[in-house]
Amino acid sequence: MALDYLPILAENAAPRPPRKLYRAPRIGWQPLARPLNEMRVSLVTSAAIRHTNQRAFTAGGDASHRRIAADPAVEVTVDHHSPVGADVRRDAAVVFPRRALQELARKGVIGSVAPAHFSIYGGIGDHAAITERLAPELARKLAAMRVDLALMVPY
Repeated sequence: MALDYLPILAENAAPRPPRKLYRAPRIGWQPLARPLNEMRVSLVTSAAIRHTNQRAFTAGGDASHRRIAADPAVEVTVDHHSPVGADVRRDAAVVFPRRALQELARKGVIGSVAPAHFSIYGGIGDHAAITERLAPELARKLAAMRVDLALMVPY
């Protein structure tokens, strides 16, 4: 069961009054189709992580995404400007655990790691852009890589 952290965040976040939460009309969770040790897994984070040579994310309404190499040796930078982001800026693995995912594959916990992962800028207010453009595009790209399970890592 996922932690419903958005109401907690909205209640405790500045500025006041708290942000209005958007509730999706349908839940996107699906049961696992196969055992985890047979699945190809990819990460999707909302921390606005990118390769240093990729176009920077812009704060606010940036509904784009970046494809990130699965190789943890490839350097990344964090564009998200959250006030709680000091740890993420020191170590992106906090919200983008590429090395840990590879270790799970090596131990046979998951079947394999996808060749790439994805990052978006969290806190996008344009919900239509997310549901009509961003989410379907990410789903197509994940399907093209034959990803069975996308781990959504919020920021």
